[in-house]
Amino acid sequence: MAAIPRPDRASIKLESIAGSVPDLIFPPSGCRFHPRCPKAFDRCTQVKPPMVETKKGHEVACLLYGG
Repeated sequence: MAAIPRPDRASIKLESIAGSVPDLIFPPSGCRFHPRCPKAFDRCTQVKPPMVETKKGHEVACLLYGG
């Protein structure tokens, strides 16, 4: 979310995910972000996280959110 530009945060530096985009033909197992995620844990390498609605109109696919 910190990488999305917003007019009210024009002076704040946008964040990015470190590392390289995964191979789209042979993606990593489990969560596609686990090789670059600082919060990844063992299960992330094995399980694709389901989409979870965190609040109306906002969804996340992360095992840290009830997966």
